[in-house]
Amino acid sequence: MPVGVQLSDLRRDLRAETGTSLNPAQGVQAQQTLDVIIDRQQRELWDAYNWPHLRFYVDVALAQNQFVYDYPAAMPFDQILHIYVATNTASSWQRLDYGIRADMIRPSGPNKGTPTRWANQVSVDTSGPVPLTNPVGKIAVTPTPSSAMLMRIEGQAPLRPLVADTDKCIIDGKAIVLFAAAELLAAQKSEAAPMKLQKAQNLLRRLLQDQGADKRCNYNMGGSYRGGNDPDKRRRAVPYLDYIP
Repeated sequence: MPVGVQLSDLRRDLRAETGTSLNPAQGVQAQQTLDVIIDRQQRELWDAYNWPHLRFYVDVALAQNQFVYDYPAAMPFDQILHIYVATNTASSWQRLDYGIRADMIRPSGPNKGTPTRWANQVSVDTSGPVPLTNPVGKIAVTPTPSSAMLMRIEGQAPLRPLVADTDKCIIDGKAIVLFAAAELLAAQKSEAAPMKLQKAQNLLRRLLQDQGADKRCNYNMGGSYRGGNDPDKRRRAVPYLDYIP
């Protein structure tokens, strides 16, 4: 089953996989539950792996002497895989390392040049009785761009929720259905649950092999990769970096 399958069809296939009547009139009460499970299974598969068919790029213009930028609407922090910077000619892209530590801050002021590192910069509202952290941070780059440049953000395309009958999946529909069926059958203590789960896992393994997908290795807020070490991470010593207040 390819991507682009409508929720109504996914629901019907899920009923078949769990031995439920295919007559929609007999499953009206359970329809909302099935839809929630299908949508969650797609979200979990989307979040767990880097899917090559969902590779996505967003370009952001870097302004001279500006080191903080808003995340693009289509590329929030947790979808980012890598960030690159180039001059406006975009002739040579340089990948940025993640993380700006306290010992990298220059108290004398920002260092200017071509950015080599980036980090998520949070802000805290202290105007009220209780400090409140802004849930959405910004991209901080360092050194501060010494001229107009271009930043290219590489990540995974946003998840498309499955809510309406006509909504279409962006992850393989058969994998979504099989994992959802295994969950439902396990809750029913059905003997078919392990078999269904094995089918789902075998299909997922084949999909990952065919597409060359791997586990998500996004950065967490501590600066390390989620899902293991980044095999492509460059080791570089940068003694003087920007001052980020």
